[in-house]
Amino acid sequence: MRIAFVSTILTYRWGGADTLWTSAAEAALARGDPVLLAISKLTADHARVDALAKQGASVFIRPGLEWPLPLWRKALRRAPWHKSHAARLNAAVKAFAPDMLIFSCGGTYDPILEPELIKWLRTSGTPYRIIANFQSEHPLLDEADRIRARNLIQAADRVYFVSPRNLEVTRQHLLSPLPNAEMVHNPLSSATDLRWPVPDPWSFACIARLEPVKGVDLLIKALAAGFRDIPGWQLNIYGIGQQREYLEECTRFFGITDRVFFRGFVPRLDEIWESNHLLVSPALDEGVPMTIPEAMLRARAVLATQVGGATEWIEPGRTGFICPAPSVGLLATSLLKAWELRTSWREMGAAAATRARALYRPNDFRRIVA
Repeated sequence: MRIAFVSTILTYRWGGADTLWTSAAEAALARGDPVLLAISKLTADHARVDALAKQGASVFIRPGLEWPLPLWRKALRRAPWHKSHAARLNAAVKAFAPDMLIFSCGGTYDPILEPELIKWLRTSGTPYRIIANFQSEHPLLDEADRIRARNLIQAADRVYFVSPRNLEVTRQHLLSPLPNAEMVHNPLSSATDLRWPVPDPWSFACIARLEPVKGVDLLIKALAAGFRDIPGWQLNIYGIGQQREYLEECTRFFGITDRVFFRGFVPRLDEIWESNHLLVSPALDEGVPMTIPEAMLRARAVLATQVGGATEWIEPGRTGFICPAPSVGLLATSLLKAWELRTSWREMGAAAATRARALYRPNDFRRIVA
């Protein structure tokens, strides 16, 4: 089967979404399928993509963008630049003549930005599948685009969601049961047994790209509101991104620079969890951050906002904590409740590892190309 992968993620280098589709592409190549990758230059520079190309995958480079797609759909659709690139993308896909096309989407509705490609898929009878890696808790589309999105998703051969909550939000927004939808787990990095760090101090870890949707500023403000006068804690932030300077300014403004540390990108997760006790995921919107199950597999409890797939993994009070909504006040309250139970975090982490091992389906990616 000839398979074309088209990624709509054009604004950052690598993430859990890329791990999912590359694993599927690797499986397709391993069984001898011709594969086309239509991806941004940012993603094409990754070692796994280079390995795919060396194994025979064709690569078509999509230009990167400087803005998030959901905010610029209409402007982008009208732009001569986008129309010119869309024509080149369509030509590359048609020349490849896929038996199946798979969209890997940063936003569930991103394929509506490619109306000519969708038109060709329909007129040619080429089936397509969608990997929905992310959904806003409150999707915003005008009525015309909402209808386009519903028609697009209903016509897909299959739609893979990374969290049940993302699927339910999409069903309610599109007013459609979406019987072609399925759940899929991202492949996770293997975990090793780690010692429990000495709690001196107790260390929160936040692992995320430093961009607004990840809510890192929310976490800093919540700690400033509820923990300024509490001794014995620190926050370690792991990640890079556009908000780094702003977040550093936040710590200075709120007077907690001596408690918050920016550690940059650390590729080895075990290195992070050798010195941290609790993962805090303060996202405003999310799919399923791989950091949640990966922390759990390393016997660490998690505190997360109730967005995306957090509630699929976390059992409140047993394996972690759920903040009911991403706001400063609620997150500060949730952090204080977790802090009161800090002597139980080790036990909760052990329960988290058991739950994550029971839930995790490591070969889900194979279904995408089945």
